[in-house]
Amino acid sequence: MTRDEAVRVLRSPEGKEETRRVYVLRRAVEFAEITVRAGGIAKPDAESLVDAVGALAEELFTGSADTFRIIYGLRLRRVLEEVYGPND
Repeated sequence: MTRDEAVRVLRSPEGKEETRRVYVLRRAVEFAEITVRAGGIAKPDAESLVDAVGALAEELFTGSADTFRIIYGLRLRRVLEEVYGPND
């Protein structure tokens, strides 16, 4: 794919929608990470927040559960372990 073809795809309605969904998911992941790192939230609530971000990923990108786990899930689980310690 050439640069011009890539730009054309990104500027298409479908490309713009995909970009919007990626933006929304990225912001949700950032919000979850910041919230957990800030503390003041019980571990079960933090885990529920991470699970909710995973559900949002599935809603935005149907069939993306495995991809979410690989890309963002590991990152958020690592944050949970850093803040609350390793799982039992």
